[in-house]
Amino acid sequence: FVFLLFLIIPSCATLTSEQQTVLNKRCQEKKVRTKVKVTCQVMPEDDGCRAVDVLCRRTGMSRLMAKRIRIHGRLTCNGRFQRMIDRVRPGDVLEASLPSEKEKPVSIRDIPDAPFVYRDQWLLVVAKPPGMVIHPTYLHHEGSLTHQLSDLPLHPVIRLDRDTSGAVLIALNGHAHHVLTQNKMEKLYIGLVHGKMRGRLGLIQAPIGRVAGSIMLRQVSADGAPAYTTWQVIRYYPEADVSLVRFKLLTGRTHQIRVHCRSIGHPLVGDGLYGWLETNRATLLDRLIGRQALHAAQLRFIHPETFRHIRVAAPFPEDFRQLLRKVAQETKTMMN
Repeated sequence: FVFLLFLIIPSCATLTSEQQTVLNKRCQEKKVRTKVKVTCQVMPEDDGCRAVDVLCRRTGMSRLMAKRIRIHGRLTCNGRFQRMIDRVRPGDVLEASLPSEKEKPVSIRDIPDAPFVYRDQWLLVVAKPPGMVIHPTYLHHEGSLTHQLSDLPLHPVIRLDRDTSGAVLIALNGHAHHVLTQNKMEKLYIGLVHGKMRGRLGLIQAPIGRVAGSIMLRQVSADGAPAYTTWQVIRYYPEADVSLVRFKLLTGRTHQIRVHCRSIGHPLVGDGLYGWLETNRATLLDRLIGRQALHAAQLRFIHPETFRHIRVAAPFPEDFRQLLRKVAQETKTMMN
């Protein structure tokens, strides 16, 4: 009866002392230990808006998360318990929290082969090694990144191919995942490609679609999804006829960099799907690394709590460093 009473109170109404007491009791009965806690201040342009609308607009909170907090969590305004539909005033401080039994606290394990490059209570960034999938699949039941990190479900924001190394961003709760995916992110990759690129920098603008009859292979296709990749040559090695290139993804299609490199005649060294590794054109460098020479080197994203820009970098794995040492060695030999 008390719950129904709150439902029929107009959002513009002021709670009586009795109603406020009931609300306080209901909120205090919920566990204090929380998994998600979001705070924001009401701005002048929010005057008279509902608390739920301000939370979603100011913090990036999804409507689904707001509903979960309304049902299972609690909301305070200036330290006083409040309903999601209540109106707010400039200067008010809203704090919404979800109890841990509804959003279980995540216990994270260290992985020797996948060190953390950033970690806090909202998210983590892991330097994924080559040969490791991010999620368990029907082909790879064990040994995935998320399975090794935790027994509870995680929320990967970025996915890399199994044999692509580098930075993987993982949210530790649903709110963080929603905010991260709704905001622009900058992803920079380093790759070693065959041949000399035309010019120092450029843009590859080529739609990508699925190869007919394959669930994995992609190709440049006129009726594919729009795909854009910028590139900049870091260094060309004439002795090995390879180029070290920095790539920036403007879209996020499956195998995008690999397909785009092939489409312009400069496949990634070691690429078994789109390069020369499985052909008679395979070079010593292809066989040396044995996987696409592609590394997710840097990420720039907006933090879901502070909304500040965070930039992180992942170091090259040993096989990539060994490849670059081999290229440098050939260059030194030719110079002598």
